Amino acid sequence: MTNQSSEDQELNEVQELNKALDAFIQTGTMEEALEIIKQNPFLLSDQADIFLASIIHKARQQGQEPIAQALDERRDFIRSIRQEQEEKQNQSCQL
Repeated sequence: MTNQSSEDQELNEVQELNKALDAFIQTGTMEEALEIIKQNPFLLSDQADIFLASIIHKARQQGQEPIAQALDERRDFIRSIRQEQEEKQNQSCQL
């Protein structure tokens, strides 16, 4: 029973990540994108980065380079926010 609960939880996490990434990708402005990230901070996780990288890879394999490039830009945006947060945390720890 524990395995089923664990699998259900993992499936729910993947579904939530997929839903949040979809919402993030559909945003039209950086402000909207930031709002989605604030609502779904797990978009800044390694798991989200790997998931987005796999989507980008699949787009390139299917010859959809413009889509892959647009998604790469979104991924870079998420990475820049992650880096800013890490720098703020490091500064806080040094005080």
